[in-house]
Order: sequence, then C-alpha cells, then structure tokens
Amino acid sequence: MLETANQPRIVILGVGNLLLRDDEVGNQLSETVNRDDLGYTNLEIIDDGTSPEILSLVESADELIIIDAVNGGKKPRTIYRFGIDGVTSHSAARLFVHQIIDVVDNLRILDLLGKQPKGTVIIRIEPETIDWGLELSSRVQKKMPEISTLAMKAIKETE
Repeated sequence: MLETANQPRIVILGVGNLLLRDDEVGNQLSETVNRDDLGYTNLEIIDDGTSPEILSLVESADELIIIDAVNGGKKPRTIYRFGIDGVTSHSAARLFVHQIIDVVDNLRILDLLGKQPKGTVIIRIEPETIDWGLELSSRVQKKMPEISTLAMKAIKETE
C-alpha cells in the first residue's frame, strides 16, 4: 500500500435511480467496491443516486471514475469506457437514462472554475430494463464483474 500523502484522491461516483432496475448500476457498483479493501486510503466511493449536483462531491478529487447507465443507441449490455475528452455535447455517449442535469455538464462547470479532476474515466452500460423495480436485470447483473474490473483498472492507472 502507498503512503497516504503519495496517493491521489480518487472518487468513484455511482450514479443512478435505485427504483429503475438497470439504471441503478452505478449505485450497485459503488456498494460492491465499498465492501472491498483496495488498499487505497484516499479512495472515496460515493453513491450519488440521481442528484443533479456533484460539484461539491468531486471538486477536490485528483481522479474521478463515474459509473452510470446510458441510452447510447447500442445494444443492451454494451459497456462504454472513455475519458472526459471523449464526450461532446452532441455525443450519444453523453445521454443519461435519468436526463436531469448531466454529470458531464457538472464536469464542464468544474473545468470553468479550474477545479476539474486531473483524470476522469466514465464507465457506462446500456440498460436492458428501465422499469420500476429494485434489482438489476439478470443480464446486466452478469456484466457487473466486467464493470468492476474496468473501475479497478482505472484506479490502478492513477498510480
């Protein structure tokens, strides 16, 4: 394990609506990662739900990993992984299932304020089922280890 002073502050932000089945993928992952002892004292896992305001949660982060569901137009269970530079205002990957103020818009505000994290990784999955319910669809649930591996890889890349 690295010394705390040498570790960047890493924030994993799980986004999603707990009542809309596959939209809760970010919330589910934040619970899973939270149970693991990753050996990073500066790792913070935040279950943001559908809150439109993330500025205060991530403004002091060195590295940010966002996990969310997305309607990107590809087949269900497609996983996307990209940095903030891969997102444009007209990009299909920008669309969130819940369509409130977009997390990416919040990141742009942080950039304007000079407080954007040094590194941002966005991991999203096309939902299979967006309907009332408290559990992920079985097929999206089976993709959770792959999403978790991508998040762990993003953490390791900060070293």
